Amino acid sequence: MSALIVGAGPVGLTAGIELLRRDVPARIVDRVDHPHPHSKSIVLWPRAIEAFARFGAADEILDRGLRLTAQNYYSGGRRKLRLGFGRVRGTSYPYAVSLPQQDTEDVLRGALRRFGGKIEFGVRLTALSQDADGVRAELATSDTTSTFGAPWLIGADGSRSTVREQLGVPFDGATYPQQFLLADGECDTPLAHDEAHYFMTPKGVLVVVGLPGGLYRVFVSVAPGVDTTDAREVIQAAATERSPVPVRLVGEQRTGLFQVQRRMAGRFREGRVLLAGDAAHIHSPAGAQGLNTGIEDASALAWRLARTGEGPAAAALDVWERERMHIAERVVTDTDRQTRMWMLSGWRRTARDLALAAGQRTGFTDRVVAPRQAQLDLTLPGRAERLGKLAAGARVPDHPLGSGGTLHDELRFGEPVLLVLTAASAHPSAPERARRFLATARVPDGVRTAVIGQAEDPDGRLHKEFGIREPSTVLVRPDGVIDFLAPLSEEPRITAALRSWSTGA
Repeated sequence: MSALIVGAGPVGLTAGIELLRRDVPARIVDRVDHPHPHSKSIVLWPRAIEAFARFGAADEILDRGLRLTAQNYYSGGRRKLRLGFGRVRGTSYPYAVSLPQQDTEDVLRGALRRFGGKIEFGVRLTALSQDADGVRAELATSDTTSTFGAPWLIGADGSRSTVREQLGVPFDGATYPQQFLLADGECDTPLAHDEAHYFMTPKGVLVVVGLPGGLYRVFVSVAPGVDTTDAREVIQAAATERSPVPVRLVGEQRTGLFQVQRRMAGRFREGRVLLAGDAAHIHSPAGAQGLNTGIEDASALAWRLARTGEGPAAAALDVWERERMHIAERVVTDTDRQTRMWMLSGWRRTARDLALAAGQRTGFTDRVVAPRQAQLDLTLPGRAERLGKLAAGARVPDHPLGSGGTLHDELRFGEPVLLVLTAASAHPSAPERARRFLATARVPDGVRTAVIGQAEDPDGRLHKEFGIREPSTVLVRPDGVIDFLAPLSEEPRITAALRSWSTGA
């Protein structure tokens, strides 16, 4: 079993790390000659940070990054909504992290090296073919061309994906009429550095976000036909016009011009070739969802490939494709709504402002919108099983454990985990019951077990937050998603679920 990964951005690097740490050889190639120096995507949400934590890269991300604690939305020169992350629950990372993409990639390259991987820069994919046994890729450097074969190929090569083009997979969607300009550098402004600020005006949107080292990103929409030759001047003029407080660019600025599109591949899988990240879906930067969604694509894919070995793996990868297309559709829709919200005028603008104010007043935005923005409430399609407040297809919440560490520490071994929640404080006989279950249950090889009892949950808070009132089992996938859950009293169901996991059914 091995894989060829085309593209060495965050998505390709995450896929490579997740394969290598499971002892699956992964060759990573990228058409550029060296790592890019551009900041590109800058915001990491909790779910992406959790993915990095599973292979030991989160601490360095936090050390390098700037923690963002809120998003502010302004209209008519006044703040209409402050979306705070302080009420986000069930994660060790209740905030966003601002970190330029080149720094994120540098951290991931370090993790890749620790697992024995390397990147081959200056290697282009020029052709590919596949059959039932694997994929053959034609790879070219500046002076040589060779053919490489592998059981699987992951296309993580961006929105202009050569892999997707070679497959002939459509990439349908549309381009927004506005142009967008950004500047990264020093900024003289009273706006809070550790928060994001969205100014929605009839002339367009202005976004100001803090960067590490006291720097800022200033991002503006520009109407079609505007001369953007002097990008800094255009950005400064827009910032002055759209912000009620000073936003003054200082010193050297790194600027960029781009147009935003919303597109999605017609398929994420073609036989033994799989598309992830921008190769599969692109959308507006509103809400900073793109990079995070791509990291989840890779995280959810790699453990499946490692588990399938050389087999056809049709069922498991069909599930991956169905899940990731479901998430991509939601993200494309959400970001499109946010982008259109920026541009509203007339009565629609008034209605938007009233809705934002109502959400702030009732606490709805902090309770509902913040977890959605942080991607913590994503539920995948499939079985509709529930147990207490937990649901199959949802991410298992993190929680501190009385014995030290957190529940998500159990996920750092790269294997699925069978959690046995004994609710010991309410059921004194539960520990013995759990021991009997584990002694007789046929837990498949490669599935870890973790009993969460009195020592781990001494005050019963975890069980209360999960809504668990009786001894129960929760099977958690390596990507943190709940695969199956049932009361311990339903041993036949649990046994059948474990058997299905063992056989890959």
